[in-house]
Amino acid sequence: MNFLLYNLVLLLALPLIAVFILHRVFISGKSRKSWRQQLGGVNLPPELANRDRIWIHAVSVGEAVASAAVVSELKSALPDAAVVISTTTETGHEMARKSVKDADAFIYYPFDLALAVMRSIKRVRPVVFAGTDTEIWPNFRHIARRMGVKNAMINGTVSDKTLAGAARVPWLYRWTLSNIDLFCMQSQADAERIISLGADSQKVIITGNCKADQSDEPICENGKNEIRSRFKLSVENRVFIAGSANPGEDGPVMDAFIAARRNHPDLRLIIAPRQIERRDEIAGIAHEKGLSCGWRSDPQSITGTEDVMLLDTFGELAQVYAIADVSFVGGSLIPKGCHSILQPIAQGKPVFFGPHTFKAKDLAAQAKSAGVGFEVQDGVDLGRQIDGLLGDSAALEDIRARCEKMMKANQGASKRTADALVELYMESKR
Repeated sequence: MNFLLYNLVLLLALPLIAVFILHRVFISGKSRKSWRQQLGGVNLPPELANRDRIWIHAVSVGEAVASAAVVSELKSALPDAAVVISTTTETGHEMARKSVKDADAFIYYPFDLALAVMRSIKRVRPVVFAGTDTEIWPNFRHIARRMGVKNAMINGTVSDKTLAGAARVPWLYRWTLSNIDLFCMQSQADAERIISLGADSQKVIITGNCKADQSDEPICENGKNEIRSRFKLSVENRVFIAGSANPGEDGPVMDAFIAARRNHPDLRLIIAPRQIERRDEIAGIAHEKGLSCGWRSDPQSITGTEDVMLLDTFGELAQVYAIADVSFVGGSLIPKGCHSILQPIAQGKPVFFGPHTFKAKDLAAQAKSAGVGFEVQDGVDLGRQIDGLLGDSAALEDIRARCEKMMKANQGASKRTADALVELYMESKR
């Protein structure tokens, strides 16, 4: 009944869905490369034909990176099985290819239309499917289970926004979650929340946050010097890095930088936009504020005298945090939910974030409790707190030690997650 009701709703919305897909393919171009696979036209490499497959879906760019350690553990435990990684966006697909070195194939996740889902599952033929976070597509979960696929949620978290959405359609969440065999949640709070939404408590375990395992080890001084050379910076330069900045955050970040630089004239700002195609827009904002700007993608534009440098490349941010004195993580001054704060913490750096941390609520609370994460309300507050911290070298050194302690406390989640997936895989063979 739930399956029929959900698909009746999709049928009524089909004209709007068609317009949405056509817009993504022909106007925005966001699905230009992926739409055939998203409609079920998946083709795996022929060498995987006779191997069991584990399908892992990474919801976001951050989850794609986080899944790398899980995949490595799976390949170690099940060397004969093939691991297929799917993403929704082309940006996520590109990042997954760069980050998940041990995967055997990369595909796009289907639209949650019954025919597209059935085509994809028939072509991939997974023994186990595991989706990260709490993105639950009802048709996929239901059809996968009906086709004999073991279903899991990994690195699971339940935000306030998810709870609010589930309250509007509780029957949809209860039905969808009933099709999932295993819930690997990041924290006790996440476990309690997923149970409140309808998950079977006997299927819920706490494995921790896999992103902690994927975070880079602290970079040595020679490595930091190499990174500084990319930006023509000296060791005397203080560096403020704003990572994963979204529209609406660039201006406040630059205002904070300008305010902090009054007492720290050697300060430089590196902005890594969440959407690298926004390079010209961000440069325009900088110029309006009287700030000079260079681009990492154009090394000749960086001379070392620029106020602001844009990190408009993929895959560098996690290591570039190593040269920061202070950092800010975006998606938090606007109601986006906050991106990964573990990357700067892994490099021993204090991290500032705004009040909108609903996607990383527990992690943000942990960072604040550990004394390495600091919540700000706006650009003015950010500038004031950065200014104060840059003037306290003892506090910065203490934060470095606190960061190391916090990262050690979060390690091991990927192995625990992989072990649980291996057990699920073994159950399918019994």
